[in-house]
Amino acid sequence: MSKQNVTRLQNRTAQFARVFGLALLTSAFALLPTVVHADSSNVYQISGTTAGGGTISGTLDFGYNSNTEQTLLLNSNFTIDGKSFSCNGLTGGNQCIVFDPFGTEYFGVISGTTLTVLEWNGFNLAGSFPSTFNFIGGYVDPLGGGSWDYVAGGTATYVTTPEPSALFLLGAGLLGVIALSRRRLNSASIA
Repeated sequence: MSKQNVTRLQNRTAQFARVFGLALLTSAFALLPTVVHADSSNVYQISGTTAGGGTISGTLDFGYNSNTEQTLLLNSNFTIDGKSFSCNGLTGGNQCIVFDPFGTEYFGVISGTTLTVLEWNGFNLAGSFPSTFNFIGGYVDPLGGGSWDYVAGGTATYVTTPEPSALFLLGAGLLGVIALSRRRLNSASIA
């Protein structure tokens, strides 16, 4: 192989490495918002059944505000019997506040004309959250008429989330790889 062919091959390899690194970096940042709620440490995957044979599935993301001493559901999406519900604090008409009247916590969410309530045994909402907890009840109420369905049971399991600093380090490393390949390309073109 001639020196010119070797240089051309090195340039193509360096260009491929830069494009690959840039694509990887772009996809990492594009996927960042869809990573399981990296802004919270209290995310749970839920699953369960209703008395009518339906299913419950989705995620609950608890956030505690020490100023108001309220626990809210943030960025939470779940389905019950195929009906979708979502919570993002006190917005969008859904007052997604977790109530704790007598040691049993619950929250209620309205989607269209359907109200759903999920209940579980209490834990310290201001302190450390457990790795799992079980639903002890709840219901789905079609407001304005229709038959109710009751929650037969379910489980919420803690979901580990990546720390944003780890994703930052990944991005910084990819930028370093791109810079290194550019440096090699420039030094090869000078020689």
